Amino acid sequence: MSIDAKQTNNSHERHVVYLKLRKTGGTTLASSILFPYCVKHGLSYMDPVDWWAVHPRLVAGEHFHMMFRHFPDFPQPWARTWLRDVIGRYRLITMLREPVSRLLSDFNHLSHYNRRMTFSEYLQSHHEPNHQSRWLGFDGRDADFISKRFSAVGITERFDESMLLFRRCLGLPLEDMLYVRQRGGVDKRLRLSDLGQQAIDELRDINWLDVKLYEQANATFDRYVSDLPEMSEELGVYQSALNDFRHPLWSRRGTFPIGYTTKYVWSEFDSEHARVRDLRELPS
Repeated sequence: MSIDAKQTNNSHERHVVYLKLRKTGGTTLASSILFPYCVKHGLSYMDPVDWWAVHPRLVAGEHFHMMFRHFPDFPQPWARTWLRDVIGRYRLITMLREPVSRLLSDFNHLSHYNRRMTFSEYLQSHHEPNHQSRWLGFDGRDADFISKRFSAVGITERFDESMLLFRRCLGLPLEDMLYVRQRGGVDKRLRLSDLGQQAIDELRDINWLDVKLYEQANATFDRYVSDLPEMSEELGVYQSALNDFRHPLWSRRGTFPIGYTTKYVWSEFDSEHARVRDLRELPS
């Protein structure tokens, strides 16, 4: 994984496409790291109009620095051509999650809003088999799909290490990788420990492409990390800061918004008081 010199010079300009998948930890990366970076340095980003996913018809503008939303059309040839036209030469990143854990997280999220939905109903009507492979365009035939197609791929189960890998890929300061986790308060109606091994094996069979992609991503991730012996020490500093808002790294970063767009900011890190303010609780 080489780092483009154009992305590590003194300029703050970065060109990044983050393919956000469902229930892989993507909201944290997009809202706490990429969006605040764009705001801080005046970079442009895609803002889908009244929709959850990016599409040319739903994005106002012709040129952007970053895209960090859902983009299920990415495997289509026209989509990649369009990205090159509107962003230019970009770094391509994504996050992957163990398929059964991702599936359970998706069920728990949806059932939070529909308490009467059973797991069987979810599998029949809402589950998208091989969601990660479909949205990234993986058909199972290329043993080097990850290393050929992506600048870096993170692993949800190794989230902090993934952020440090992205830091090197994008050439960002360590303080700009600090994050505040956002998604909480969802009851876990079903956990992995609630399933028997036969049920787990059946779910893995249904999502066999995602299993294969996840295994390839983990192997690639391990190779990258093994080439970065200094990451262990940096990880210790990083996690110390994440556990203490009074750590000097937070002061170096300063106050920043947390959200998807300037019209959709739901909280803010307040550097002066070392705390997160929930802006949804403030009077309008």
